[in-house]
Amino acid sequence: MQATEDRVFEFGDFVLAPRERLLLRGGEPIALTAKAFDLLVTLVLQSGHLVSKDDLLRTVWPDTVVEEVNLTVNISVLRKALNRGCGETALIQTVPTRGYRFVVPVKPREAAVALELEGPSHGLRMQFPGQERRDPVRSVSENADAYRAYLQGRNDWNQRSEEALKRAIENFQRAVYIDPHLAAAYSGLADCYAALGYLSYIAPTEAFTAASRYATKARDLDAALAEPHASLGLVKLYFEWDWLGADAEFQCAIALDPDYAAARQWYSIYLLAAGRATEALRQIQLARQREPLSLPINADLGFHQYYAGRYDEAVKQLQFVLEMNPKFPPAHLWLGRTFQELGKFDEALAEFRQVEEVLHEWPVSVAARGFVAAAARRTYEAEEILAELERLGRRKFVTSYGVALVYAGLGQHDAAFAVLNKAFDERSHWLVWLRLDPRWNTLRHDPRFMELERRMQFPQ
Repeated sequence: MQATEDRVFEFGDFVLAPRERLLLRGGEPIALTAKAFDLLVTLVLQSGHLVSKDDLLRTVWPDTVVEEVNLTVNISVLRKALNRGCGETALIQTVPTRGYRFVVPVKPREAAVALELEGPSHGLRMQFPGQERRDPVRSVSENADAYRAYLQGRNDWNQRSEEALKRAIENFQRAVYIDPHLAAAYSGLADCYAALGYLSYIAPTEAFTAASRYATKARDLDAALAEPHASLGLVKLYFEWDWLGADAEFQCAIALDPDYAAARQWYSIYLLAAGRATEALRQIQLARQREPLSLPINADLGFHQYYAGRYDEAVKQLQFVLEMNPKFPPAHLWLGRTFQELGKFDEALAEFRQVEEVLHEWPVSVAARGFVAAAARRTYEAEEILAELERLGRRKFVTSYGVALVYAGLGQHDAAFAVLNKAFDERSHWLVWLRLDPRWNTLRHDPRFMELERRMQFPQ
């Protein structure tokens, strides 16, 4: 099996890389469910030969008794995905009552050591033993001024405050003004707008629509660049709620550049929200291995421990981040949320105030204070914070998800559900955490909450 995993297969304009669990068409990743992907690999390995239904069931569902309808449904999913790239061409033939046959020619490439996407045409180049290794395509400008602007943009982006992100946008825009073909700078713009969205500085529609536009531009300029695929993964996760599409984009980014730490960091967030906690922890650890001193990555490790219920470990990790930078807001935010789950309400409120010393009037931390005040039975204080959020909403974007949490903490469930439905209309990215966020525990068994979870179509 190991030899099989090390091979890459070409058929038509598709490339299948089993080891990377990646299917590409014209250089673009194709989203498939896990079982549909396993079916494809099984059929491709026996291209031209009949594979019986029993053999497929044994291979794809080992040690599990499943109905034949599972096979039929996944074959249908696979055909739809493949036929989108082949018009009416049938790649999989049904042999009535017996099984299926993959009917297009397949070219295996033994022990491929690299799979790269090249240029705006999205052509593929494979590299094999004995070939000279080409340096990876770099989207670095030969113009020194453009490159300096790009580097300054990345430095500002890493700070994550609203002001810093706006400075980063100005720097990236200056870079592409000087060098309109600098794909990395367009990718930087995508990352800035995605951050403005997932930090709730601006409305999701404005933020993620812009992120998608700039990431697509970067990908079109340089298809070998991992960054835009990772950015598109965030858009598909947080805004489109396209779970399969997000998975495919993150995997494509990692395949293009296994050392790009942000791709692994964001993929870990996707995996956690998708209910794959073990894989998620592995990816955030791999991200930290690549950038051990990254504040966002180290803070996200604490975020993972928080959602896993390992609160003591989360406290240690987030305090470690604050030893590196006492004013890093995400570490204070997640430390506050951890303290609230430990019942340490005063400590939680103190952490949220630390956030607001750096990020003044940030609705996310204001709402976090409101929920803790309500949980601590400080009803008047929680109601004052609701009024504060209403005043803020008159002059800036306030995420309805946070407002709904304050109502939930106060036990005003009807109001909480009304505002949660507004969060759906906003396409709030916070909704991907609906089934993991412990602050919803008092509402979790309400049929209205179950309906909201159903609308998110979480992976099973």
